[in-house]
Amino acid sequence: MKDIIIGIILCAVVIIFLESVRSLDKKLFGAFTLVGIAFIYVGFAWTELRSLIIVTISVVPFVALAYYGQRKRYNLIVLGLLLHGVWDVVFPRFSSVVPEGYDIFCVTADVILASYFYFRFSKIGGTNTHP
Repeated sequence: MKDIIIGIILCAVVIIFLESVRSLDKKLFGAFTLVGIAFIYVGFAWTELRSLIIVTISVVPFVALAYYGQRKRYNLIVLGLLLHGVWDVVFPRFSSVVPEGYDIFCVTADVILASYFYFRFSKIGGTNTHP
């Protein structure tokens, strides 16, 4: 339960920050978020070669979704965040490098941030201007 609460608090802080800084490019921030959360697993897997290879390969689609989401269709960022939530559930099933509870925390954050970016981008027509 604490992992969910931490995820909710983190997302609340991020969303408040994003809404407070009107000049911030929201799509770019979403893309960087997607890339950043994908690379966190590389840090976890650093000491186990098999897991490191798997997570390094898994970063590629998240980087591609972030790039094309920022450049072409913002929904790809949302899709990437949701797919990362799936990754958070699947990866710990075949690797022990992820800290206990991280999967629940990260799924919570992924779903909340995906929802935020979906509604935020839809609200402003996919642009970065404040309505």
